[in-house]
Order: sequence, then structure tokens, then C-alpha cells
Amino acid sequence: MYVGRFVCVGKTGGKLWAGYRVSSRSFPNRHAVRINDNTVAIMPKDIKDLEKSPYISYNCVRIENGAAVIANGSHTDPIIEKISTGYPARDALALSLLAMDYERDTLDTPRIAAALSNGFAYLGIVTRDGINVSDFPLLENECFMVATYEKTVFSRLTVEASSAEDVAKKMFELTFEKAVCSAGVFQSDGGFEVGIYNGP
Repeated sequence: MYVGRFVCVGKTGGKLWAGYRVSSRSFPNRHAVRINDNTVAIMPKDIKDLEKSPYISYNCVRIENGAAVIANGSHTDPIIEKISTGYPARDALALSLLAMDYERDTLDTPRIAAALSNGFAYLGIVTRDGINVSDFPLLENECFMVATYEKTVFSRLTVEASSAEDVAKKMFELTFEKAVCSAGVFQSDGGFEVGIYNGP
């Protein structure tokens, strides 16, 4: 099954985590790049691909002030910035997704995002038909996902992770088609660590 990009939130060993995967039929020549300890970007391997679509390069992970956001587009930045200035994570997700709306590409691709803040996990999606944002007070070994296609309703998965790198690798290895690259965040003492995976 091809579900496009997807985000997940989970809890393993008492630690919250979130993961993101790029799955793509149109732009498979991309990779996840660790910009610093707090940011991961999705970038095309050939800069000329940006002339074909403005949506293929963006920060997919941002960590600030003890919160983490992971998403499929440029809405990553306003979400974490709102959380950092004091907005509740649910409100930051809803306001940013509503303001930026779905992507105006040929498929009306939804914007999706996950946030980890104050011990809670959140998922959000905005489509051509509406917006859905929810919090998940996760139990041990629970995991939920939302994707840009097919799985646009929050659904349960079975994934356990032990680190940010492990989250990224597990996201990549899920059986959905056309994996390109992935990223993960994992709760650590006082914050979150980031990890990337660009395939074997």
C-alpha cells in the first residue's frame, strides 16, 4: 500500500517518541539531513528538483524548549515556534495547519504533523475536506499514525523503539511502499534526541 508521507507517535520504555517517513513516487531522490542537534531537513539530492515542486524541501524535525515537532512540510517551523512562545501544543498544531492549509499541488496533499510536549503526544492533519487534531495520552507500547494518503484517519500501529535512530529505521522499514528516507525523535533526559535513516 502506498500511503505517501506519514508521521507516528509512540511510547516505549516510558519514553515518548515520534517518527516521520518520506515515501514518494514523484520525487524519490531526497534524503534526510541532520542540520544540528535540534533540526532535521528533507532535501533533494539534485537542487534542480526544487524547480518542479516547492514542497519537496523543508524542515521535518524541530526541537525547542523541551518540545518536538515532526511534520511533512514548512508548517514544522510555525508549529514549534508557537509552542515555544507558550501556545499549548494542540492549539499550535491546529492554528498552523489551518493557516497553511493543504498543499496546492496536483494531489491536494494533506499537511500532517506530530508534536511531543509536556508528556503528551499529538497528531494533526489538514485536508481539502477539513482538519483533525488530537492528543494521545499514550500507554506503554502504544503507537498511532496518520498519512497523506489512504491512512488519513488516526490509526494504531505496532512499533517499539529504543532511540531516535531506531525510530527512524523502524519508520523506514514499515511495509508501506516507496520508502525514501526517515527521521525520528526520542525522549531523553531534559528533552529529545534526533535520528535519521536514508536506507541501507
